[in-house]
Amino acid sequence: MVKIRPASGGGKIVEVEPERLPRWVANFATRNGGIASHHAEGDAWTIESNEGTSASVVWTLAGGLPAGWLLDDDPLKAAEHLRDYALEPRRIAVLLARKGAYSVGIIVDGRVTVSKTDTAYVQGKTKAGGQSQQRFARRREGQAHAAEKRARDAVVAVLGNADFDALVTGGPVEGILEDPRLAKLKPAIHFGDIAEPKQALLTENAYRAIGFAIRIA
Repeated sequence: MVKIRPASGGGKIVEVEPERLPRWVANFATRNGGIASHHAEGDAWTIESNEGTSASVVWTLAGGLPAGWLLDDDPLKAAEHLRDYALEPRRIAVLLARKGAYSVGIIVDGRVTVSKTDTAYVQGKTKAGGQSQQRFARRREGQAHAAEKRARDAVVAVLGNADFDALVTGGPVEGILEDPRLAKLKPAIHFGDIAEPKQALLTENAYRAIGFAIRIA
């Protein structure tokens, strides 16, 4: 499913699944009077239309971009090269976290090979005052600390000695990754807008990570 969001500074960003990139480029050309030029610069492939609209294509999984973005004189062929590159087999680790919940695993060829998922209760904030508020705050802090410890131990168990090509994270994972045992883990891409962590979301976010983010201006 294509996701669209506003881009900082104007325009919009469209997230396109890897298989759909060639069709998206063809539709962009049709909607904007054809493609005048295209080139790779830095981490983006920029397409300029005859009507002045530009599309800056970035591979979401930023590490390991191919030299020259595998470009071809024909922009549709270039899009096909990029699609094929994005769909090459990879081992992708995914770590998702949200208040008291986590899911961590490794996805190979769209299949979860190993994972751990758990949800723990963490009390919400209370409007009570005085000693009651302090008591609730201490309880909430203790629950959050225990949940984070379980998440850290799970990530160590699943990813600590595992081999993978990239780590994708989602949600507030900073506290988990502060664990000294996880010092080697460096996220290649982070998504802030995730739902409740579940095993099914591991595959969904791994797939999202190999897609393309296109800024239209």
